[in-house]
Amino acid sequence: MRRLEIPFLETDDVQEMDKLNQLMVGLKAIAIDCNPWPAYQADAKANFLMAHNGDAILLKYIVAERYIAANEVTNGNIHNDSCVELFIAFDNDGYYNLEFNCLGFTKIGYGYDRSDRKLLPVDVIKQLSFSSKINANSVINSNGGFDWEIMLVIPRAIFIEHEITSFNNLKAKGNFYKCGDGLPQPHFLTWNMIEAEQPDFHRKDFFGELTFA
Repeated sequence: MRRLEIPFLETDDVQEMDKLNQLMVGLKAIAIDCNPWPAYQADAKANFLMAHNGDAILLKYIVAERYIAANEVTNGNIHNDSCVELFIAFDNDGYYNLEFNCLGFTKIGYGYDRSDRKLLPVDVIKQLSFSSKINANSVINSNGGFDWEIMLVIPRAIFIEHEITSFNNLKAKGNFYKCGDGLPQPHFLTWNMIEAEQPDFHRKDFFGELTFA
């Protein structure tokens, strides 16, 4: 099981995305480099940087892939697009799935397994803020394609099934994903390895440990 320590970043100015991106530069990039289902191969690479300021999770994904798509809207089938995801559990009960496409459209659900999901209201999801950038002619992926990144500010109020007063010293479990089910090269990359016959991100039993500073 992988373990991740999430550093505290002292900033109240989380709506100034340019400044926030600069603050994130010094953080360690963590690879989403497991491919539990090698039958699916793609020219896709993904990393993330993560911190918190007590009141919000600060999460940046950096992606390179051959193909790109963004057809879905809020609470749609975001996993079919060029998609990055965070699944996170704050206790031994349910967990949240947060899914983002390359334009920032978002799907967030909560429940206990794949078949038991409740989508969060759109007005709750709108409390999340982001900036995204897409570059053609990838300089990261030697096979060409696109580079894109998304910077996310996820306030504690998003997690409506829990009364989180602060992320300080919080312990959680989770996994980070890169996928694109509807792309010409479907792929299902994970941070922590999953053991399952078919692609399935809803495997809480394979979440890694997350420790907030």
